[in-house]
Amino acid sequence: MAAGDSQRAWFPEMMSELKDTWSHQMTWEECADFCHKMTLFRKSIWKKRNIKPARTWCKNCQEYHDSRPPDISIRSMLFALKKLNVMDHDELTKLDRSWKKYRKASNLDAYGKPSCSYSGAQKPASL
Repeated sequence: MAAGDSQRAWFPEMMSELKDTWSHQMTWEECADFCHKMTLFRKSIWKKRNIKPARTWCKNCQEYHDSRPPDISIRSMLFALKKLNVMDHDELTKLDRSWKKYRKASNLDAYGKPSCSYSGAQKPASL
């Protein structure tokens, strides 16, 4: 296993797939589906290469545990596109703001899935 592979979000194969798949006409829903596909792709890469997850110390139980990398987010995809020089900084900023606005209006999480967060009046009394 190469150093840092357990911390890597985007492997070269994933970057190639992103570059081949990306289109400015993709909807946010299509982006969310693509990110989910990339999360599954990364899991298969980990399995093929026998990559072990990073271990973290739990101060509560005083033991080490395997940590799991977060799923690929839409924002992560946008930054990967900039890294591939598919878009410049201005376009990244524009799309990032558009995603933030769409996400808030549609009550979605970072991965394009419905958010479980509570807002003001909907908060249960126990919280």
